[in-house]
Amino acid sequence: MPVLRALDLAELRSALTEKGTPWRFAYTSMTGLTEEQRVTRLGVPLPDDFDEEQLSLQSEAAAAAAIAASGEAIGAPVSFDLRNVSGANYTTPVKDQGGCGSCVAFGTVATLEHVTRFTRGTPSLPVDLSEAQMFYCWGSAAGATCASGWLPEPALDAARDKGVTFEDYFPYTAGDQACNVNADWPNHLCKAASWQSLTNNVAAMKQYIAQYGSVTACFYVYQDFFSYGGGVYRHVSGGLAGGHCVVLVGYDDNQGCWIAKNSWGTGWGESGFFRIAYGECGIESWHNCGVPGTTLRTWLPNQLVLGLWSNEVDNNVWAYGSIRGWLKLDGIATPAGEAMLLELAAAKAKGTQVGLFENAGTVDQLYAW
Repeated sequence: MPVLRALDLAELRSALTEKGTPWRFAYTSMTGLTEEQRVTRLGVPLPDDFDEEQLSLQSEAAAAAAIAASGEAIGAPVSFDLRNVSGANYTTPVKDQGGCGSCVAFGTVATLEHVTRFTRGTPSLPVDLSEAQMFYCWGSAAGATCASGWLPEPALDAARDKGVTFEDYFPYTAGDQACNVNADWPNHLCKAASWQSLTNNVAAMKQYIAQYGSVTACFYVYQDFFSYGGGVYRHVSGGLAGGHCVVLVGYDDNQGCWIAKNSWGTGWGESGFFRIAYGECGIESWHNCGVPGTTLRTWLPNQLVLGLWSNEVDNNVWAYGSIRGWLKLDGIATPAGEAMLLELAAAKAKGTQVGLFENAGTVDQLYAW
């Protein structure tokens, strides 16, 4: 779609005042850019049959559906925020996609990171995945470019079928480039166990967020969103700029909003996060996807062995690492497995750290000092 004339910020201030200031205007990391540069930082192509008037008409009904599917009504909390679950923050740091329409990579990868931490009960687990591999390898193979953007569904197919390596194996920089990933990446990755479409299913979106930690979502971005500085966002001024993908990390039925993490750096919004009203901008009705679990294959270094557990069942021995939590020892009936158990027991007794190689919930290898 053509790039619009930049929004007059005086016009935005006036519109916000007229609406009773539902959210705060701010000079953000996006307002200093040209309109073309701002649009480049989106990245979800609009559907061929997109009807903006129809979207506006559906907004009120979508908001009502979200309110009706309250946490209380569906057996979920009335509010949930992954940044504060019993005092623990399970989110990973806000990133900046820069001048590339790679938001889908950031929205889906953040979902994998959050689900990995939350479902294991490990808020400090070092899981920083590679948006570069997601976009410049898996996205590029599917025809995605910085100019065209991509969609969450094929991205999550790739996360399920191939996996995503960690950031240190392919660090992200903005701009179309070759798939220059470390050749050892199959030994250093995260996979989605599966994924589920949640589009137009608000109850399932809330249940997934409360149970697994996050949901990937897309929405239609209007020009005023670039100047969002806080509060519950509702479109008040400006034209449609394009489509965008983010990760939902919570919701609040009392405020009537979703809580999301964006990929425009911490100089935008509420330190990189934002709240958006139920039913607003198609947030519940366009490419909403949930991931009910992940598997890891990677080294987990510098852990204290806090516990060992077994029972009368053969090959049922578990170790509790200070960062990772419970992992099953693979092949414990073999001499190698028994040697691993002895090393872990010795490390526990001495209070020394170990490194564990996790392969889908089991320990395949370890090193101890």
